[in-house]
Amino acid sequence: MNARVVRLHEQREMPWANGGGSTREVAIAPPGASLATGFHWRISRAHVGSDGPFSHLPGVDRSLWLLAGNGMRLRVDGRDVVLDEPLQRFDFAGETPIHATLLAGACSDLNVMTARGSVRGEAAVVEGELGCVRVARGETVVLLVLDGELGEVGGAFRLTSGDAVVGDGPGQWRCVGAPAAALVARFRLG
Repeated sequence: MNARVVRLHEQREMPWANGGGSTREVAIAPPGASLATGFHWRISRAHVGSDGPFSHLPGVDRSLWLLAGNGMRLRVDGRDVVLDEPLQRFDFAGETPIHATLLAGACSDLNVMTARGSVRGEAAVVEGELGCVRVARGETVVLLVLDGELGEVGGAFRLTSGDAVVGDGPGQWRCVGAPAAALVARFRLG
């Protein structure tokens, strides 16, 4: 299996154009892709410092988890969605107009984005023991430690909070330790 570790300090951090926060890009495919040029999939963490609209991303399916802070109220198609519990998830289409209002101060969130129609993706936040993470042929898996520490049998990698490993299958990781929370995201073109 082809795998690479992406340390927290290696992840590019970008301030938002509106000044309301910043995004730390954990991983994106293909390499060198961007929101402007298009991508197959992208995983990022954001610091949300003020109220404001979400980026308009037509053709992109998004999953958002609240990581820290008191959360936010999202105005979506005339209704309110409140994210106020750690690891609470909300899925939506990137072209949907959404306005966020912070509930009580800044918060941080996790975003998983996939290009609709060209990539099949699934993602879940796992709390506790991961055991063995299998990566199928033709699949890319991203394992991101959100809180805690994780090791792999054989010492191939040791991840602490914010670190990730990206692997293209086939293969598997035998994970050692029980991080408080980790994201496991799977992507397949087609």
